[in-house]
Amino acid sequence: MSAEPSPKRLKVDDEEGAEGVDAGPEGAPAENGAADWAPEAEDTLAAELEDCQRALDKVNDEASDRVLAVEQEYNKKRRPIYAQRAEIIQKVPLFWQRTLLSHPTLADQLTDDDSQVLEYLVELDVVDFDDIKSGFKVVLTFSPANTHFSDRSLVKSFHYGDDGKVTIEPAVIHWNEGYAPFPESGGPSYFFFEWMTIAEAVGEGTPDEVAEVLKDEIWPNPVKYFLNGDVEPAAYEQADLDEGLLEGEEFDEMAVGLDEAGEGEEAVGLEGGEEGDVLYDEAAGEGEGEGELGGEGEEGFADDGGGEGDEGDA
Repeated sequence: MSAEPSPKRLKVDDEEGAEGVDAGPEGAPAENGAADWAPEAEDTLAAELEDCQRALDKVNDEASDRVLAVEQEYNKKRRPIYAQRAEIIQKVPLFWQRTLLSHPTLADQLTDDDSQVLEYLVELDVVDFDDIKSGFKVVLTFSPANTHFSDRSLVKSFHYGDDGKVTIEPAVIHWNEGYAPFPESGGPSYFFFEWMTIAEAVGEGTPDEVAEVLKDEIWPNPVKYFLNGDVEPAAYEQADLDEGLLEGEEFDEMAVGLDEAGEGEEAVGLEGGEEGDVLYDEAAGEGEGEGELGGEGEEGFADDGGGEGDEGDA
């Protein structure tokens, strides 16, 4: 505890205050030159500070415009590469289904019914608006074989206002009979496709969590989640064939330019070593497309392999 000031010191201070020497407002002892402070000086300094702030704001606005111009320029340069990537991805069966189911945020939220619809998702695109700062849209494109709804594409847009609020333009899904969401009556239950139709934003000035995951994490590098995912979607009921396509050497050839896909893991799930590669080559050479390999692959192996087909299925 500090010692109390001596009566002598208090007397001196009182005299100085009484005489107006170095006294602040209302007779209080002044510090750091407060005796020279006046309302007029405060107004002058405030005006000078405002001028400085306006100058800073002007420079910041110029910097923002330059950054946006650069981002717009490079967005145009990215587009052809995105298109090339999309072409490669379409050669990989169930790429987007596995990628979405492999993301740590979405994995626990997507339902089995979501997974079944995602079997038909052939392209996912995130497109910034031309000026970038006003928002973006998520575009999903589906195979014509999709049995769940009639729409070939679904679009959900996020518009950023000058006031920081987000306006969402949701997708409209035209469900086929028996596939519309009716979880309360035991019907299909969706998380992802319900999200596509929701118009409410989560938080002020930001889109919701799913939009951020798609735009900032999955879209920049989907291969990261495709390769590192440790999930077995319902669509892999014919898993032996599909894993051979997705993990083996053939995937490396299809996904060249994206990333390495587990070099050396040849025809996972197909027993017989070289025999498995031969069966794969024969099936791929039929030219019937991905749909036949995904849906009728086992029957094809039985026909090609004759007596060995049953062994391959086993």
